[in-house]
Amino acid sequence: MAEGGKAQGASAAAKPYEVLAHDIERPLTAEEVARGWDNLEEERSYWVPTADIEGTIPADLYGTFFRNGPGVNEVYGTVLKHPIDGDGMVAAVTFLNGQVHLKMSFVQSKHRMEEAKQRRYIYDGQMGTRNRSALMGTLGTLGSVVTKWRLPQYQYRNPSNTNVFYWGGKLLSVYETGLPHSLDPHTLQTLGADNLGGALELGLVAAHFRLDMERMRLICIALRPGLRRPSALDIMEFDWDWKVIHRMRVSVPGLNYAHDFLLLPDYYVFHMTPFIKITYGQALLIMAGLTSPGETLRYYPDLPSRFVFIPRPEGRCASREIVQVDTDPFHIYHFGTSEQHDRDNVEFIAVCLGKEFNMDFDKKYWLSNASVSPGQVRHFKINLASRKCTAAIVDKASVEFPTTHPYRHGHNGGRFSYLMASDREGYNLPYRDVVKFDIRRQLRQSWRSHGCIGEPVFVPRGGYDSWRSGAEDDGYVLVQLYVPLKHRTEFIVLDAQNVELGPLARIKLLHHIPYGFHGTFAPHVFLSHPRSSL
Repeated sequence: MAEGGKAQGASAAAKPYEVLAHDIERPLTAEEVARGWDNLEEERSYWVPTADIEGTIPADLYGTFFRNGPGVNEVYGTVLKHPIDGDGMVAAVTFLNGQVHLKMSFVQSKHRMEEAKQRRYIYDGQMGTRNRSALMGTLGTLGSVVTKWRLPQYQYRNPSNTNVFYWGGKLLSVYETGLPHSLDPHTLQTLGADNLGGALELGLVAAHFRLDMERMRLICIALRPGLRRPSALDIMEFDWDWKVIHRMRVSVPGLNYAHDFLLLPDYYVFHMTPFIKITYGQALLIMAGLTSPGETLRYYPDLPSRFVFIPRPEGRCASREIVQVDTDPFHIYHFGTSEQHDRDNVEFIAVCLGKEFNMDFDKKYWLSNASVSPGQVRHFKINLASRKCTAAIVDKASVEFPTTHPYRHGHNGGRFSYLMASDREGYNLPYRDVVKFDIRRQLRQSWRSHGCIGEPVFVPRGGYDSWRSGAEDDGYVLVQLYVPLKHRTEFIVLDAQNVELGPLARIKLLHHIPYGFHGTFAPHVFLSHPRSSL
């Protein structure tokens, strides 16, 4: 898809269908790419026929690839304004003895079940899909302010569509403004909203987490922005049995958003974005239905952009105060690799979005206006003693959704990131390519697909023990691929050390799965019954 969304290469029409479908250079039109969000109401569970697997599934690829994303773009006749408002559908792709099983199921949130009962769209979405007119919203807000001298209570839908991960017997789907939902990992049946034994005192958990496998810890965060009261950031470290080992609550003025964070041996690291402003005026507009939280996300020149370093309780710097370091104005959703060299010197990469960034649904394909403000990989070096930050753009591609070795956060590596990319000159969208970036040597590899890809997920060959043994990139990269010409989805298996050589295997489905957001790999198989025949 070109910047303007126009088709190119008219001579391609003369090519055979199968050649077209696998043509990695053929530009894609906006209309072709947008179909990847089409509704998929049918839940499925089946073994993928061996005839539909091209290449060879590695024998040591064992476990389950979980993916989460919106399964619908329309709810009972209401077309969603943005995919982030769509109900979560979790896909579980199981790898066992060279065979593949696929299971897909919607997260049955309270909102989804109530709408199914009434057969209509009821709950507004954070990104602007509304069930009320602006006039009715304005009247309701004014009535509450005049009669009760307070803003009305308002409940957005919790689509539970942003990420999914397994830890300590729980499979959780998450959406960062509400409670996670617990799913049965064997059936994907929704067990209900889960406050993790009362640990989620703010009533929510962020989309991203980190694992400290040296201590066998899961680190989750929750952030409530400040308006009538100070902002609150909860940081929780759980053991495998979901016991809270450490928790802290901090309030950092100006830190009103945290989608992702970095875990270092001595610090938790957050970015204070200048793209989110919390005011009574904006709250009134949102309550009145004149805008939504997602639509207010834009650059505010009067707000700071800085990194916030919060000492970990068991780290060498536990007695230090919170350190804030100013940086250039941009928005960060996702961090890549990181490394702490000593108590004061840290480096990491992040995907940064520039001053023109907003959350417009770009060409009905991408979640933000990446055709105008693409994500760029920046390499940061920070000295905490001097509070000096240097940064440089280190890759040319338009990128998002970086992933890393899931078990080496803050130690034993911090070298390789795998990025969803448009690695084609002149094209910021769609994301068609996987880029592997080596922060230490400033080298890259790239694989070009014949469709549109999702987040590439690295799967270490050694499972949980790979935090302390083996090469950092010893493993596989799994990626969901939408083939527009066929309106079908494939799952691709790449050799992580040789991404540019292309797929070891293609798992070719006979239907499409809507584009997803985030996913994880668990080195566990949850199938109740083995495959009886091929």
